[in-house]
Amino acid sequence: MDTSDPADDRGVAVIGMVARLPGAPGIEAHQRHLVRGDEPDPALRDAYAFDHTYFGLSPGEALITDPQHRILLECVTHALQDAAVDPARADAVIGVYAGASTTAYAAGLRREIRRLPNADDWQIRIATGPDFLAARPAYKLGLTGPSVTVQGASATLPLAVHYAVQALLAGECDIAVAGAVTVRPLAGDGTTAGPVATGDCGVLVLRPLDAVLAAGDRVHAVVRATAVGRDDGTDRLARRARAVVGVPAGTVVPVTADTRSGAAVTDTTPGVTALLDAVLSVACGTLPGDAGDWRTPERPRRAGVDVSGPFGLRAHVLLEEPPAATRPRPEPSWQLLPVSARSQAALDRLTTDLGDLLAHTTDPLPDLAWTLQSGRTAEPHRRFTVARTTDEAATALGSGTRRKAPTGQAPDAPRPVVFTFPGQGGQHVGMARALYRTDPEFRADVNACAERTRDALGIDLRGVLDPADEAEAARSREALSTIAVGQPAVFTVEYALARALMRWGVRPTAVVGHSLGAYAAACVAGVFDFPDALALVLERGRLLQGLPSGSMAAVGLPETEVLPLLPDGVGIGAVNGPEQVAVSGPTELVERFVREFPRPNVEVRLLKIATGGHSALVEPVLDRFETYVSGLRLRAPRIPFVSESTGTWAGEEVAVPAYWRAHMRRAVRFSDALGTLAGLDRAVLLEVGPGLTLTSLARQHPALAEDHPMFQTLPHPADDTPEARVLLTALGNLWLEGTELDWAALHGGRERGRVSLPGHPFARREFVPLTSTP
Repeated sequence: MDTSDPADDRGVAVIGMVARLPGAPGIEAHQRHLVRGDEPDPALRDAYAFDHTYFGLSPGEALITDPQHRILLECVTHALQDAAVDPARADAVIGVYAGASTTAYAAGLRREIRRLPNADDWQIRIATGPDFLAARPAYKLGLTGPSVTVQGASATLPLAVHYAVQALLAGECDIAVAGAVTVRPLAGDGTTAGPVATGDCGVLVLRPLDAVLAAGDRVHAVVRATAVGRDDGTDRLARRARAVVGVPAGTVVPVTADTRSGAAVTDTTPGVTALLDAVLSVACGTLPGDAGDWRTPERPRRAGVDVSGPFGLRAHVLLEEPPAATRPRPEPSWQLLPVSARSQAALDRLTTDLGDLLAHTTDPLPDLAWTLQSGRTAEPHRRFTVARTTDEAATALGSGTRRKAPTGQAPDAPRPVVFTFPGQGGQHVGMARALYRTDPEFRADVNACAERTRDALGIDLRGVLDPADEAEAARSREALSTIAVGQPAVFTVEYALARALMRWGVRPTAVVGHSLGAYAAACVAGVFDFPDALALVLERGRLLQGLPSGSMAAVGLPETEVLPLLPDGVGIGAVNGPEQVAVSGPTELVERFVREFPRPNVEVRLLKIATGGHSALVEPVLDRFETYVSGLRLRAPRIPFVSESTGTWAGEEVAVPAYWRAHMRRAVRFSDALGTLAGLDRAVLLEVGPGLTLTSLARQHPALAEDHPMFQTLPHPADDTPEARVLLTALGNLWLEGTELDWAALHGGRERGRVSLPGHPFARREFVPLTSTP
């Protein structure tokens, strides 16, 4: 058997790693020291600083909590963030295995108990006892796996890794956190104000390698095997670890911890630094003092970390460099990058940190976006940007403008979302083209509509959304100008887009449509089944197409002022706002009305609608239309439905064919419908369809104050903004308002990986020990 290279999916992956070390506040700083061979500063800076508000502790609770517990709590948090594991959303059981040094912190508190009026001996024990070390981060972060305190002095971190690996292999947890920490007072040199400490903290996040490879996530290193026992002066433990996975001794570089000092007997530091150095080294190939050939192409780099503890305890960890990435690099595409934090100050600092990383990272933007979306807890202070390249994202985040990086604070509960479906007017060849090309399920819904309508229309609606060439585009433009094709084309886009939004986690609290848009709204609300709704729209378009030529025109006056000015044959087709009316009737009469309008200071313009809808022109087809509706199955709406015919909430009446007969003839009272929606507290209005007609009307309505945000999902025909940017910006704004998006669905099943990103900035406050006596 070839024992030089075990199967790639065997072992446990290190997917997250965080350290606080003397002279190095993080992994990157320590790696620079490691490469340069620097002699570290013995002082552990900010050892007594802690962000108590982040973890919900009062200042008094933070003060009595052992600094080792505090530092471990922050490091576990950042390690999970480095691993892109959000405990609030991760469908995984996460365990914690951690240990600390024995210190006199509790004894110092007890000596000064009179200065702690709100603390008693039991609270001090909970705040400092090793029994609670691993349980504390599990409790504070909502982790549901085992929480086990591991004590092995200098061997504590390797020992914690050993037990974490065993727990993973036994199925006790899906992800395991292994950590060790030491904080002890250090005699100052007189140059530093306040007490000085020494020590360190190292935390690794572990997950079975096969699961990590399947997810395509980043691997820092691989734990191939571990062993624990007593030191008998031989290589027994290392041999046992190598034998488990069939690794020859000559392929492993030995790494031992420096335990020569007396303090190392009860200090976790030697094992922490040895194991972290080895993890970094197998990844980059620079192990200090190693003269071996780590660059042999026939085998991966390996290190055997051997650490001794008290009374002959010994722990061995066999590490290997991460397997080569096999997942293809994702194609460049528009991405939504959400950033959030507990406070505005933390959000600004995190934005800066992320922008700095984006400016020089080689990670693909889809992976960066996926990490932010799925691997970080959504905090209340939020910001996002939409970009196609990392440079563009870095520039936007560094711009400091809300236009490029919208910012807000999510409400305590998500705002209700109203889907508003426009009628005709915004349709154009190529509408929703980008979404059709990139989202398989949206494409499937459009295809289903196109196949059901192709014979009746004599044209394939897919050519309207995504024409193959200019000749097809020209044919589609001509067809789209007709009512018979324009109406089912708009319905198709609106229906498929609504379905996509709901897949992405945007669930409507209510729906409303404008004229033709009412059919998409009714379909989403459950009044019609999809096949019946599409067939009804086809029939409606066919009937309207057979009527004499009609037109509509917008007039910037109240309804009461327009009515006396109307000639015979022209009526009110829609009331869109307090001073926004559309008149409707035969084309010749409407055009003359526009030309001869008696008030030159009032805006009057023809609309891009090839019908005199909601006027007397439609009366000859009302009987046939009602008869057709009678053959369909109608139900009361399952989602609250605002009727734009009455301007009020609709109920059982929309399940009666007579309603849809009247709907075709009566004026659209969309202004009243908006007034009704204004009573839906804090609702967001989302325009589901091409353009921003309804968004513009809503923004002008006096009843809809600033507390009712309005967003469009597709660009206006005259807007050259990329479609994906408009759509993702709408989703980002909904996320700002508290909507919990389904990020995986948004990526449409494409493979995405998680990468290392900056952790949440802690707003630390110094909690000076009451006594610094060791």
